[in-house]
Amino acid sequence: MLYNGYYQILKEMMSESGASLVEERELNDGEELIEEYWVIDGVAKAQIIEDVESFRRRYYVIEPQISSDEASLLTAIYDDVRQKFIYSKRDDVMDSLIKTVKSVLSDYSVSVSDELFLKILYYFIRDFLGLGIVEPILHDEKIEDVSCDGYGIPIFVYHMVYGNMATNIKLDKEVLDNYVLVLAQRANKHISYANPIVDATLPDGSRIQITYGSEISTRGSTFTIRKFRSEPFTPINLLELGTLSARVLAYFWLLIEHKRNVMVIGETASGKTTTLNALLMFIPPDSKIVSIEDTREIQLYHENWIPEVTRLSIEGQEIDMYDLLKAALRQRPEYIVVGEVRGKEAQTLFQAMATGHAAYATFHAGDVNQLIHRLEEEPLNVPRVLIQYLDSVIVQTRWVTKNEKKRRASSVLEVIGIESATKEILINPVYKWDPSTDSFHETSQSNKLEAISRSTGISISELMKELDARTEFLELMRRKGIRRYREVSRYISYYYADKEYAFEELRNMEDG
Repeated sequence: MLYNGYYQILKEMMSESGASLVEERELNDGEELIEEYWVIDGVAKAQIIEDVESFRRRYYVIEPQISSDEASLLTAIYDDVRQKFIYSKRDDVMDSLIKTVKSVLSDYSVSVSDELFLKILYYFIRDFLGLGIVEPILHDEKIEDVSCDGYGIPIFVYHMVYGNMATNIKLDKEVLDNYVLVLAQRANKHISYANPIVDATLPDGSRIQITYGSEISTRGSTFTIRKFRSEPFTPINLLELGTLSARVLAYFWLLIEHKRNVMVIGETASGKTTTLNALLMFIPPDSKIVSIEDTREIQLYHENWIPEVTRLSIEGQEIDMYDLLKAALRQRPEYIVVGEVRGKEAQTLFQAMATGHAAYATFHAGDVNQLIHRLEEEPLNVPRVLIQYLDSVIVQTRWVTKNEKKRRASSVLEVIGIESATKEILINPVYKWDPSTDSFHETSQSNKLEAISRSTGISISELMKELDARTEFLELMRRKGIRRYREVSRYISYYYADKEYAFEELRNMEDG
């Protein structure tokens, strides 16, 4: 998280004073504690609680507790601290905030214990330097989404292990309306009754959607935050999670190296962008890349990368994905990445594929038939003759049972052309996921590897040996514990430069 350093300073101050900010929470009758862990070390906790009668689980945020008198003091000095902090010198933000709080307490002739001072300081860090009420939740690495559905309704979270759960946080009308205004400001956007809907990016990269008031959302102001990972998933992460197998990843490594076009499709929250971002790590290190998105989600380690985002009309020209894509084609990229295809930019993207650009994108569709149907219909209107230039499609799914939640590539398919008589698009299913064994099976030989063989002169047997080698290399990285973004990028670069050296470096490492 962007604000971790501030909480680390707070924790060091706690150690020096011997103060403890978070008290144990007593369970109510009918509650069972499922799990408890720190979300901000030493400062804020999360508890997963299950109701023994309904078996419903709730997510409790446990922050430093203050009495009603202490809360009154915090409320009394709040505006004065904020005003003084805004106009303070900012060489060291945290030092400035500490001095401001001490100065205002002195102005009020109030003396507080070290413990209370640190509790007060926590709430000012949370509200002035962080994102306020939901700040502790955003520090929880197991939380993917945070959503508020209206006035007096519990904030909900989506937990990687336990799924959707209500929290112990509710906001009344005044607090929620003010809070969404603050969130919009933090995202450098304006929201009002005249302009009540905002899609934006928070300072840490998380995506946020806000509605203001009850005219658009009848239950009141709302917000949904889709958390941004500071450390993006790598192919090894996908391998460990079971989203894709090493063999399937090696297959895409070959396709991407040889500039074949790939789309990741799936329903909402199936992990499309996460998978695409991980696969893009296979792009050769010095290749020129242009990415185009509404909000920044793609993260690459490549230096020769131009990330572009759309711009809404603000007393000037609106720049949409179509405009950015047209401009990108003039920049002579080797690889074009579109965060999500949803409008007229689709035609230009497929024209780029037809003219030899390697293109990668996500698309909202449940299967390949839906993909083709949506591409051909309004408002995309992509001619069928262009769709055949798409080489491979990953169908991503979120598989949910009573006890498990998994994101898997349910199938990998190749588009191999158009049948001359019926004009139907020919599809070759290459890999399929078997949910009963949670494993991937090769269902047919790859037409695209044969095409790479024909275009490069590399025999198909040599390509299959290379596929085996890359499968082994990815498995070796997993076994050696190479999963961090920079580490994985480095070893992929080694592989491109000198395969034998890359293998030797990995084999000489201690097992992770």
